[in-house]
Amino acid sequence: MLFDYPTKARFGRKIPKSKLYENASANTKLKDKFVNQIEKIVWQYKLAPNTLNLDATNKVPEIQVFDIFLKTKEVDQALLEVIDKAIPLPIIFQIHKGNKVKIKAAYKRPSESANNKWVIESYFESEWLDKDVVKQPMPQALDLGKLYEQLLKSLMPVEVTSSKTTQTLDEQVGIINQINSLQKELDKLNSKYKKEKQRNRQFEINKQIKLKQKELNQLTKA
Repeated sequence: MLFDYPTKARFGRKIPKSKLYENASANTKLKDKFVNQIEKIVWQYKLAPNTLNLDATNKVPEIQVFDIFLKTKEVDQALLEVIDKAIPLPIIFQIHKGNKVKIKAAYKRPSESANNKWVIESYFESEWLDKDVVKQPMPQALDLGKLYEQLLKSLMPVEVTSSKTTQTLDEQVGIINQINSLQKELDKLNSKYKKEKQRNRQFEINKQIKLKQKELNQLTKA
């Protein structure tokens, strides 16, 4: 969903694409993708203590909202990773394509083992939405950490965020990573099953499929 961020938090500064890929030491292939896929990048909002009257936390000192305007139908996730690596703060991307917009963000957190380094985890995204859709009020939160959690949860699968067994953002992200991993394993097993000609091998592969599907069902049930 689209959120109605406060006017006070508006930053509205265009960022040269070259600064981002130079900071991240992007290779020529990635630089070409920046040029070919992205029309412009606007640092639209700074969600910070002085713009929202919310306290910062150790993990979330600020949250940035970037508008990405596309030349193409989609943007390669590797380009978002370059931006995330260049800016050591949580970022919410609002990706624009014609009269549509999609929200996408990675779960970012400071590294526990290296100073000034950030860990970039799974990306979550919304469907493509009409730009004129009614914006929702920004989630209420006690601090920027809780706000970031609410913004990310709005992009996560409902079956995970509604589960009673998931208490923290870290736990929810961990479960989503497990789900994605299991789904990849299932896809490989199903493909292997279709190609296999021997009945006894099909039987063994099918047993593995059922076990993996059971694990997946346990993770996704609300």
